[in-house]
Amino acid sequence: MRTRPIYKIGAIVLSIVLIACGTGSTTDEATSGKINVLATTPMLGDFVNQIGGENINLTILMPPEVDPHTYDPSPQDATKIADADIVFYVGLKYEPSALVKLVENTSNSDSVLVEVGESVNPIEFSEEGHDDHDDHKDHDDHDDHKDHDDHDEEGHDDHDEEGHDDHEGHDHGAEDPHFWFDPLRVAMAAELMMNQLIELDPSNSEAYKTAGDAFISELNELDSTVSALIETVPSKNKKLITTHESLGYLEARYGVEVLTTIIPSLTTADEISPAELVDVLDVIEDNDIKVIFVESEAPSVYAETIAAEANIKTVTGLWVETLRENQSYGDWLMENVELIVENLVDLP
Repeated sequence: MRTRPIYKIGAIVLSIVLIACGTGSTTDEATSGKINVLATTPMLGDFVNQIGGENINLTILMPPEVDPHTYDPSPQDATKIADADIVFYVGLKYEPSALVKLVENTSNSDSVLVEVGESVNPIEFSEEGHDDHDDHKDHDDHDDHKDHDDHDEEGHDDHDEEGHDDHEGHDHGAEDPHFWFDPLRVAMAAELMMNQLIELDPSNSEAYKTAGDAFISELNELDSTVSALIETVPSKNKKLITTHESLGYLEARYGVEVLTTIIPSLTTADEISPAELVDVLDVIEDNDIKVIFVESEAPSVYAETIAAEANIKTVTGLWVETLRENQSYGDWLMENVELIVENLVDLP
């Protein structure tokens, strides 16, 4: 185990106190014989639950419908993290730095921390935040997951969590963490989770393997369904703009074109300059854009202004970061894709 750096004294003291006070809170879990699995987000929680099921005690830190970028760790989170036998987190500078530091400081060891994002062949954000991702339109780099092949995870450097801004203006890293818009990359994440659970709990390896393979098969079918649905949209209508760059994997996998975003790709802070606002309006006019998709977790105050100025329709109801209460990943993806398709398919 590496020696962790010392962060804010108050955070460390709080973590120690909470762990000491909370050691008796999971007695039932400790005596159940099941491993304690923690996922930082509802999305990851659904993935691992599909594989672990009744063989694990699953804890999900973030509640549904909460923007993970602005999540404030609660005092109880330190105890939950300390009790976990394995922690799955998105990584790629997705979670707020306060949560990352808490996970690093209170987990049993570095060996229990599993960064999922680095295992899915992540794509990079475009430099300007609205390029066409031309270098990612070749899907061959992960189509082989249709056959459930192993994936080479080399070439993914560890990501320095320094440089995260706490909550305000949460900065992403260079790589896009929103891989859940590509079911085949979710299959990569599922395979990673399955292998980690088998390694940690070999007595239930057969159950994990069976459930994991079934989930991956469902993801392959989901990919085919989404692809067919998007193909119903005429090519000239497969252009859209959103609040911030979160649909890169949908673009890379299925050929929709995210022309621009209101908020630059490397931040979710709702702040843009007058020049950037003009740029968005120019893109809308030059490409004859008819609708703007507004994300439910982080609606931009500029969306209505842009829509009114450009005389285009505002489409709400797009969820890009998290699940809603009792929602599965499959339902989440289909609802988003159906919303996009129904607002693009019949455009003049």
